[in-house]
Amino acid sequence: MKYVPRPTSWIQGYRQGKRLVPALVVIYAILLSGIVTSYRDQNYYSSLLFALIAGVFTFWGLLVYSATRLCWQRGSSTVHLSRLRGGELAATIGNRRLFVILESLAYAYLGVTLVSFPFVMAMIPSSGTRTDARLRLLALAMPVFGVVALCWASGWLIRRRGELSVGLSPEGLYHWSRFGCCFYAWEQIRNVLPVALAYPTLDLVVVDPKKRQSKPEENFLAAWPIFRRYSRRIGLQYLNVNPCVVYLAIVFYLRHPELRHELASSDGVRRIQKLEFAEVLDELEATGTLRVASERS
Repeated sequence: MKYVPRPTSWIQGYRQGKRLVPALVVIYAILLSGIVTSYRDQNYYSSLLFALIAGVFTFWGLLVYSATRLCWQRGSSTVHLSRLRGGELAATIGNRRLFVILESLAYAYLGVTLVSFPFVMAMIPSSGTRTDARLRLLALAMPVFGVVALCWASGWLIRRRGELSVGLSPEGLYHWSRFGCCFYAWEQIRNVLPVALAYPTLDLVVVDPKKRQSKPEENFLAAWPIFRRYSRRIGLQYLNVNPCVVYLAIVFYLRHPELRHELASSDGVRRIQKLEFAEVLDELEATGTLRVASERS
């Protein structure tokens, strides 16, 4: 893949994200020390508790590494044409299946750990200290958060599409997230903002009409304003392509409505794969950000 400039905000977010990996390594080392020490002291249930928490950090450490480091090493070739439930076609960029499975397992493991937390604490002999009492009181609330994590891991039960992805069609943009899909017509998208988080994210500035027609790809959640606002933030860290490719493609087709028809054919797929966004690439290189409207318009 040829060189693609990054938005300035993503460069700042990448620098912040690099600090997360060593922080997780330090926490992991502390947990491993706790496991070994508790086992040597024959505090087996304490050792089990440390092991459960270490497992949580194992999953999330892998996800953080992939989100902050590996996403920038991807190319632009894994774009394909998908047929939607309504019969139309769209250029689609999917999430890597490994990361989708790993994230679901991470939430499931976190949920099981939090649900079992008070039971494990009950088997650990009480030290009688104030810290121990507070920890046991906190453990009683952990199952609530565990159930939330398990529900988050089970999002595939209610969404209509297995693959999490972003789709660009002649009519607009589809965002398939964990709990379902939201469609945003091109005319409703006012701006696209790269957000300075530890991982690359896009915020869509959208003006939804008071009455909108549901798309076959959407489930019942797409009618909820809170879910539509949630879906306007698109995390790009697990996609099959470099995150900059999605940013460039969205802005390019917002600027060129006369070319949106090609998103229903191999022409749109080929343009995205070959990064044929000349003026958009030059602007991103020069300014570190993109305007939805070009200077010519």
